[in-house]
Formats: sequence, C-alpha cells, structure tokens
Amino acid sequence: METPKNEVKTDVCIVGAGPAGMLLGLLLAKQGINVIVLEKNADFHREYRGEITQPRFVQMMKQLNLLDYIESHDHVKINEVVVFHDHKEIMQLSFDTLIDEESYCARLTQPTMLAALLEKARHYPNFKLLFNTKVKDLIKDGDKIIGVHAVRTAGDSTNAEELAEEGDFDIRAAVTVAVDGRNSTMEKLAGFELDLDYYVNDLLWFSFEKPESWDYNIYHFYFQKNYNYLFLPKLGGLIQCGISLTRGEFQKIKEEGIEAFKSRILEDLPILKPYVEPMEDFKSFVLLLCKMRYVKDWAKDGCLLIGDAAHCVTPWGAVGSTLAMGTAIIAADVIYKGFRTGDLSLETLKQVQARRKDEVKMIQNLQVTLERFLTREPVKKDLAPHIFSICTKLPDITDTYKRLYTREKPLDIDPSFVFTD
Repeated sequence: METPKNEVKTDVCIVGAGPAGMLLGLLLAKQGINVIVLEKNADFHREYRGEITQPRFVQMMKQLNLLDYIESHDHVKINEVVVFHDHKEIMQLSFDTLIDEESYCARLTQPTMLAALLEKARHYPNFKLLFNTKVKDLIKDGDKIIGVHAVRTAGDSTNAEELAEEGDFDIRAAVTVAVDGRNSTMEKLAGFELDLDYYVNDLLWFSFEKPESWDYNIYHFYFQKNYNYLFLPKLGGLIQCGISLTRGEFQKIKEEGIEAFKSRILEDLPILKPYVEPMEDFKSFVLLLCKMRYVKDWAKDGCLLIGDAAHCVTPWGAVGSTLAMGTAIIAADVIYKGFRTGDLSLETLKQVQARRKDEVKMIQNLQVTLERFLTREPVKKDLAPHIFSICTKLPDITDTYKRLYTREKPLDIDPSFVFTD
C-alpha cells in the first residue's frame, strides 16, 4: 500500500536548513541514508547570519575533502585579527602563527555556503529539501519522538516531486534532528531544559562601502570612547560593522534619536562620516541579541538537538557557525553508525553531546571572559582595553588563541565521510 502524500516516511528528518542542518543532510545522504530537510523560510537569503568561518572550519572542510569545492564559490580570506584602542594598535594576531596550513578565516555569505552544500546534496536522490515548511507539533509513540507534524505553503524543493506541494502532512522518521536555531521551535515542543542562559550584551550591525584606504580582508576590533566596534569584510565590496551595546541599550539610543547616535559614532570614527551622516533613521541597523545558551541534555528518545538549538554562542570570535558545523559532522558520524549497527537508542544519540561538550564549553567559557572586556559600565569600560592589551602579551596567550580558532587534531569520524569526487 502506498504511503499517502500527507504522510511521509524517512530515515532522518532535519528541521532547519542552516549551515549545520545542510551539512548534516549532505553527509547522511552520502552514506545512503534517506534524509528530509525542512526549512520554514522561502530561501537561504538572510542578513548578518554567522558568515565568518574560523580556521577550524577550513580544517574540517579539508578533512572532508570539501575545501576546494567550497572555496570555488565566492569568498574572502582573512589572515589576521587586529585590535585598536583610540586608533592605536594594541594587538595583532596572524593566523599563520597558530597553524601552518589553513591559516585564515573564510568569509562566505550564508546563501553562498548553503547553495554550495545544496548543489552537492541534490545529486543524492535520497536527499530532499522543502522550503516554506514549518513544524507545528511532534509525533510521539509514548515518550519516543517518531516524527513531526508540519505545514507547507507553495515553494521550492529539491528531489521532493512526489511529496505534497502544500498543506499539512506528517513526517515519520527513525531520528528527528532539530537544527532550527537559537529560538528553536523543536526545543520548546520537545520540552528540552536549559543549563545555561547567558545574556549581557547586544550587537548592532550595519554595512557600508569599503573606504579606499581600508584593506578589504580585515578582521578589526576598536575600543573607542563611546562604543566598541567590530569590522568584517562583506562580499560585494562592503564592510560589515558591529557596534557593541549593553543589553537593552539600543532602546535608549532610539529614544534619544538618530542624530545623537550618529554624533557619538562619528566622534569615535570620523572615517565613517560619508556613510553615517546621511542616515535619517535607524532602518540601516539590525540588532543581534548576544545570547549564549546551552541545553542540559541534547537528546531525547528519537530526537537530537544540534547547532544553535543545543549550544548557542555569542558573535564574539565569530565561531558560532563553525562550532555548529563541527557538531553536525559528529552527529552524522553517530547517526550513520547507529543505522549501521541497528542501534538508534537514546544512549546512542547522547554520544553526540558526549563527544562535543568539551569543545563547546571551552568556547563558551572563553566568550564569557571576552565579554568582560566589552563592558560599557563606568570606569570598567576605560580599564578594559588596557587590561586586554596586557593579557594579549601573556606567555600562554597563543595557546588560548589556538583553542579558540583551530583544532588540535582532526575529528574522529568514519573515513567514508570523505568525498572523493
């Protein structure tokens, strides 16, 4: 008897088509596992979404033999991080001092990376992707999660011609993986508990054309009088700027008005005058809440959380997407071996967290330390850059940078995940 179009059976259902979700789907499809990826948005295009990947990402892509393929798409290589205080350089970190090869960050837009992963995955008929598809509820057998109830509006899909184009439908799966971000619907539906919910700072993004005097391949941080600033290259000849704010400070800034805000920015960085002065409102700015979260247990029977849904980090160090993709690779290894041995029990799914928790916790602890230097509290904000400058000269600081940006050794995964084409 044929399965009706409003009920779909698959091996793995992945909720969320971000970098971790798409990479997980690709890796499982490569192993012959049937995968359906659900994405609530109509496409991959979103602004200011984790587009800097660390040298550890480059290492991981090289291990999978995907690096040349990924870098055949439009990208920028960033070779160093430079920190300034009142326009004077107080730290310069070249990645080639940490690692001999893969000694750079790769800047790809998320649409570029996700399209590249999809281009690779669409060659596997056992990989399916549905846009405009939202999860509404879980399907359970007792306490075990055996799939999701979803609703789809008309939109693009990949390898899913036999599925209903729109309407409500059920997806039944041996494993359901939630990769639906820091505001995870799956986390709420399944009742996962938080072990950490840390939130003290915000980051306000805007973009502008690169000044002629600026190096395009920049990763710069400025401690200035009024605010702290992060500058990154944005594809298309633009620079992306993040202004560090304390939690809730943006609301006060809006109440004071755009002119007062512009004057403080230009007092700090006069070079931004041609781009900031014409602003008449706050429409050019996008606020990112710098939340750090850690789910106590990433797995329930039949369901696994990974990426930001399980271990959200702040933007500082630009390590979030790289950390999520590392977890996706380990999750693929655990799930693949579970199918191979016929053991997809809760204990098997728990192996993902057991193998990833040390690295995730290490990064989160480093970020908490870093955020202490971003404080805007009186007195402390004036001392922060001086303390930071002293710390960067400590003998063991290179080891800290290595832990933040690179992997000491390759991921322990099955060799069959390495691409040969």
